[in-house]
Formats: sequence, C-alpha cells, structure tokens
Amino acid sequence: VPTCRAIVTTGQKATDVIVRLTGCAEPPVGGSVEFAYADRMLRFYRMPSSSRAYPKSVEWKADYYRRMFAVCGML
Repeated sequence: VPTCRAIVTTGQKATDVIVRLTGCAEPPVGGSVEFAYADRMLRFYRMPSSSRAYPKSVEWKADYYRRMFAVCGML
C-alpha cells in the first residue's frame, strides 16, 4: 500500500512476525520504532492488548491508542 506510513500490532506473536519480516527492533509496549522497508521509512507501533486479560484499565489502554492516532494524523 503506497500511502501506508505505520504498522500497528497488539500481542507478542504479531510483534514477533513484524520484527522477523522487517528486521527492525521490537518497540516497547506503547512505543514505536522507525524502520526502512521497500525503499521508504515506516513507523512500527506496539500497542497494549485490548484484551480484558491484560491487567490495565481501558482508559489507560485508550490513551496509548489516542496518542498513536494523533501522531499518525488520524485525530
């Protein structure tokens, strides 16, 4: 997708797949890293799981998503 600027994962397995395919560093939960892929720069975000099993409030999780969407120009 030529206009794609970011990739977002939740969960370790999805994160492992992106790290393996791109060779980029694994970002911390709630963080991001920039990486080169297909002759362009992309940003890889690793978001907290939205699962109820992840022991954080939905408000705490939503704040990470809000910040990511704001940086991406989607808010």
